Amino acid sequence: MPPHDFIQHLNLWLRSGPDAHGGDRFELAGPREVHAHFRGRVFRSLFQPQIRRGGEVVCHEAFLQVLTRDGAGVSPQALFEQAGDDEAIALDRMAFKLHLLNFARQRSGQEGQLALNLGPQTLLAFGGEQDRLFRALLGDSGLSPRQVVLEVADHGFEDCASLAAAIARCRGQGYRVAIDNFGRFSCDMERLETLAPDIVKLDRCLIGHAGHLGFARRVLVELCAEVRRLGMQLVSQSIESRQQLQAAMASGVDIFQGHLIGRPAQQCLSLGQLAARGGCGLVA
Repeated sequence: MPPHDFIQHLNLWLRSGPDAHGGDRFELAGPREVHAHFRGRVFRSLFQPQIRRGGEVVCHEAFLQVLTRDGAGVSPQALFEQAGDDEAIALDRMAFKLHLLNFARQRSGQEGQLALNLGPQTLLAFGGEQDRLFRALLGDSGLSPRQVVLEVADHGFEDCASLAAAIARCRGQGYRVAIDNFGRFSCDMERLETLAPDIVKLDRCLIGHAGHLGFARRVLVELCAEVRRLGMQLVSQSIESRQQLQAAMASGVDIFQGHLIGRPAQQCLSLGQLAARGGCGLVA
């Protein structure tokens, strides 16, 4: 189906779907970019690469860029904080459909995963009847659920049993699940073992301290060893200096992400493109 016709078909479904709201729609903004209009704001996708030890780009994490109709920037975090639970879930759903559309349009046959951020309440509801459009988009885009990583931050306050059941359900449907910002609020290994995600993303506070404090380096090494013992993959995010990178590598981290690797961009950049921009030529 031609891109314009596909977007029209998607908008027809959106207007009659469970999250229907007047004015919400997707639109082609160029040969390889789609924008979304949601509650009077314009959404765009940005992608930040994650690189495996040795230099392979294995995933791109999608971030939301929010603009008002006159082009002024809006903080996505503030937008979510101001939204009620139902609107936040609708916002999440709109965002990850947009990210999937943009990811699929510029992959150019490349393999790799797409990481999507969503709130705990969205994860609890994810994969049901209201997300059938997302599953249809995956198939139309030539992607499988296994190529999608659902990232959710665990503050340690949500009911562990419900969150663990939601993670198990999503994994059962083929998606991969990551616990984001692990270590910011808690390093509870028993809770992590109960949640049983595929991936653990270390919070920036851990790598920040490990970059210059010997004691914190030892803590990070021990923490990574415990996570790996549980059979989970480790991602160190917010890598902004070579010192932080060296600490993460010494700790046994599998995958690296941060401004030193590559900044969020409108394109999903390849290894060669990242190297040309001064990034990624650092994981040996």
